[in-house]
Amino acid sequence: MTVIYLLAFFTGLNFVIFPALSSVFTDSALFALSPAQFGNLFIPQVICIIASCLAAPFLVNKTGPKIILGTGLVLMMAATAGLWSLRFFMNEKQMLFPALMVLVACTGTGFGLSITTLNPLAASLSENSKSSSILILQFLVGLGTSASPLMINAVGSLQNWMDVPGIVFILVAVIFILFLCLQLEKGPLFQLPAHFKIPSRLWLFFAAIVLYGFIEGAFGSFGAVILKNQGLNSSQASLGLSLFWGGIAFNRLLFGIFSKKFNLSYGFLGSPLAVAVLLSALWIYPDAGLLLPMMFLTGFFMGTLFPGSIGWGTVEFPSLSVLVSGFLMAANQTGTGIITNTLGHFSDRTTLILQFLTGCVILIFILLMILRKNSKIEEAF
Repeated sequence: MTVIYLLAFFTGLNFVIFPALSSVFTDSALFALSPAQFGNLFIPQVICIIASCLAAPFLVNKTGPKIILGTGLVLMMAATAGLWSLRFFMNEKQMLFPALMVLVACTGTGFGLSITTLNPLAASLSENSKSSSILILQFLVGLGTSASPLMINAVGSLQNWMDVPGIVFILVAVIFILFLCLQLEKGPLFQLPAHFKIPSRLWLFFAAIVLYGFIEGAFGSFGAVILKNQGLNSSQASLGLSLFWGGIAFNRLLFGIFSKKFNLSYGFLGSPLAVAVLLSALWIYPDAGLLLPMMFLTGFFMGTLFPGSIGWGTVEFPSLSVLVSGFLMAANQTGTGIITNTLGHFSDRTTLILQFLTGCVILIFILLMILRKNSKIEEAF
């Protein structure tokens, strides 16, 4: 179990290495990408994540979890090794952007294959607390994503950027060697029926997570812009964004620990209403002194919605567990991809954005209440 959790952390660490190096890619003395090129860099990543998340359940069903998870790890290591090797081609400006597009696609594919397999793998190793294991795993993924930007600060000058992919490659290679020593059986959670169709209730989960992706993507890509438009300076806006992600991680950790002992289903179902109230307050009463704690609370009450839905879906559809993981991972990336490629046209209309996000979270609450009827939610939490 320790190796699986370490893989979750390093998968998150590897996943955000390209966004974390944004200042390097746009630096005129280094990669010299334009803002438009940098934005387009992540289109193949989103497409590859969605495609690999949807394909992974069928690949795992055919070959077992170890081969697919191992393939995902190899692709992510290839991406970091390739990024490190670009240090030798910095004078070939014409080839840098196409090379980065290929490497980002490798990262996206590797992440999709890895995380889709890790969710049911964690659940399969904890038969009596599937949702709790998935929540803790997603907490560690989030912890990894927050650690990557810290590595940029640790290496100091932007000229030392190549140390980041080099260090990440070494760390992932070590855990990959440990992973190769594991014996992973193709248990029932990784098997799909010979003939099946996606249940209508699973489509409701999909819709809820697409809406969740809108909110996560909006704050992940434009959170600092939104906060600055609401009266904070740049450093305060960055702090607010960190508090948002910190709240998400803290909630997942607490839910993962305490759902083993207490029935937290009502807390899960009520969390969208809490987020709706907080988002409404952000545009109705945008007091600069309250924005930072409100960002933490917004992230906190959002934290369990995504991994909790995967855990709930795993309990609800035990014969389709690996499909639930890939399907909802693809839903999250679909929502994130749509909002990040749309919101730029409305970045100066903060109130409208926050009103839209408030509407999204209210719809999530309605969908969860529909799904609650005749469900196994108390077993999941």
